Amino acid sequence: MPAEGSVMSHTTLDLTVAEQPGRCAADCDQIPDQASACIDVSLLGGLRVRAGRSTMGPRELGGTKLRRVLLALVLHRGSPVSKDQLVSMLWEGSPPSGAKATLESYVCVLRKTLQPCHEVRTSLITTVAGCYAIDMSRVDLDLVRYERLLSDALEPDASASEALPMLRQAMSLVESPLLPEELDCDWLDDVRRIHHQNVRKDLVAAAGKVADLPSPEAERWARMALEVDPLAESAWYALLRSMEANEHHADGLRAYEQCRGLFAAELGCSPGPRLQGLYLRLLRGANQGNADLTQLFDAVAKLYAQSQLRPETPVRAPARERREANDHARSIDQACAALDLLLESFGRGRQDPLAEADRRATA
Repeated sequence: MPAEGSVMSHTTLDLTVAEQPGRCAADCDQIPDQASACIDVSLLGGLRVRAGRSTMGPRELGGTKLRRVLLALVLHRGSPVSKDQLVSMLWEGSPPSGAKATLESYVCVLRKTLQPCHEVRTSLITTVAGCYAIDMSRVDLDLVRYERLLSDALEPDASASEALPMLRQAMSLVESPLLPEELDCDWLDDVRRIHHQNVRKDLVAAAGKVADLPSPEAERWARMALEVDPLAESAWYALLRSMEANEHHADGLRAYEQCRGLFAAELGCSPGPRLQGLYLRLLRGANQGNADLTQLFDAVAKLYAQSQLRPETPVRAPARERREANDHARSIDQACAALDLLLESFGRGRQDPLAEADRRATA
């Protein structure tokens, strides 16, 4: 959710990756004399700030409101935050007289606290047209590391095996809750809610990325995704696809029945075409070597595919479209004929034992 202006509403804090933040560590490796200008900020599992040789937790950073000035600036990822907005965030819409002066004193204290070393003269917090902003090019933030790992892993060009270690590292970061010690604050509650929703979506996407791996790891990721969002069709697809990739066709069929029952009970609908197609593939895989069943599955799949096509082509359509329409009609006729033959064969198979019993009874 990118910011729509230079100042974001405190109810819609930006939790996406900015273009430049979090590159501090890499930059410092390349330019040693910049290393002392960077700080490390962790929000997952609790607020921790490492500046120079000092590591500070909530108590060392100061009181609640002073910490929340820092959190507001960091969570806005370098975007300027107006003094009025910060006042509203600190005092939840009921600021005392002299609130702006108090805010300015908090910022002054933060500037000194976050100074990595005496040699660095430029403050991390800048003032811009009545707003404050933090220089994210000098901040290594754990949320940014998580987002970058996830983004790299989900790149279309990244293979599942390449993505897996990055996904493991990313998800290990978000196993810890976001700012668990910062309670009784509406805007931070909103931040945590958005973060939780994003992690759920990310886990489903991660499960889909590794679903093709011929390894139990793929199924484990799919089940983790279903734990956080049991109604996510993409997570069910990842589970069934992982079972198909590992040739666990019977397990996949049972999982599909669970999915179908859940969707019917909770959503009042059936799984979508993508899942249904995968179900058909699992049926084929579970009955390999049975020519009759293979023919039946192919006929059903063909009929279903034809039912999804556009309506019949008009009589006066161009010749090419008329030929396509005739091909579709023949395809449907062939599928129906195959089904009729199989059903007829099935009927004969059921009648033969009875006929034989009657024959013996009258003999």
